[in-house]
Amino acid sequence: MWKIAWCNLWRDKVRFVTAVVGLVFAVVLMAVQASIFLGAVHSSSLLARSIDGDLWIVPFRASNADFSVPMPSRRRYQALGVPGVARTGRMITGFSVWRFPDGRQEPVIVVGTDTDHRWLPIDPRFLRMRTGYGRGVVLDERERWRFGSGEAPLSVGTRGELSGHGVVAAAFASDMASFTPTPYVFTSYKAALDFTPLDGDQTVFVMVKCAVGADPLAVRAELARRIPDVEVLTRDEFARRCWRYWVMGTGMGYSLALMCALALIVGMTVVSQTFVTGVLVKLREYGTLKALGFGNRFVAGTVVAQGIIVALIGYVLGCGGSLLVSSLAGTGGTAVTMQTPPILFAVLLPLTLAMCVTSSLAAAWRVFRLAPAEVFR
Repeated sequence: MWKIAWCNLWRDKVRFVTAVVGLVFAVVLMAVQASIFLGAVHSSSLLARSIDGDLWIVPFRASNADFSVPMPSRRRYQALGVPGVARTGRMITGFSVWRFPDGRQEPVIVVGTDTDHRWLPIDPRFLRMRTGYGRGVVLDERERWRFGSGEAPLSVGTRGELSGHGVVAAAFASDMASFTPTPYVFTSYKAALDFTPLDGDQTVFVMVKCAVGADPLAVRAELARRIPDVEVLTRDEFARRCWRYWVMGTGMGYSLALMCALALIVGMTVVSQTFVTGVLVKLREYGTLKALGFGNRFVAGTVVAQGIIVALIGYVLGCGGSLLVSSLAGTGGTAVTMQTPPILFAVLLPLTLAMCVTSSLAAAWRVFRLAPAEVFR
């Protein structure tokens, strides 16, 4: 059966290549759309899950970590008095404009944190840095070309202004790019008060690190009981809220799901049409097999075997193409972030097989109704 299936495909190379190419495009499109979705989930919850802490104290019904309403800075010290809390830190997020010496201006999101602890995967020494010109700030590596001048990328030591205060690019971080087109600029909590319109006794979020052995859920319950007008969320809960706001709340997730569904339909249509045409062309050959005593199960199995062969070849080539696309992404400041975990390809394999087997079964239905006497016509 498998030998006959392969010979049928190999003898009709045009239809074979057409089916494989159509399937490859479908697999690449599904993989790319899924990778973009996972990349959006990763990027939109970056701040929420990157902290070295267990809990977030956020304003009531705060939807994301990029912007929210302020709350009193004393919430940090109220949290320190709760049993099981090892340390707390404040985070400010707010909009500002980076002005360059050549007159260019770029909107940015200022992210300021306390520097007595490494709350984010950025060396606090760079956030505390002061120069004769101004304070040090940190940007993501991907922003170097966006903020660069002409053909030269932004370099350490580049000067600028945020809200009229001098700043210097102190360092560049990895994997800390903003999900939105507005990039992050990381600095200290005190510096962020100068760069944003917040008052000195305000903050936007409070990060909580639980003591060793303390139950974060029990600490969260006590924090919620003692501190009014706030929500206390675990790191995972706040990250989930962030990506749901950006990815699902904006309709982006549904658009990506629709594109995946369309890729699946297109792939099935191309493969099914190719198989149906191939069966119609070889009806006499299939009739000969049935006249020789082979049953519907064997003959239809031959068609399904062709679908499985096409599925495996298309899957391998499609995965290779999607990895190539993913490797080319993320090279620019506005590039799309893509995540391609191994589980994605593990899910694509049965999906591709199901798509091709379903298409081949649609073609095999014509063989089921074929009478052996057709060969004598």
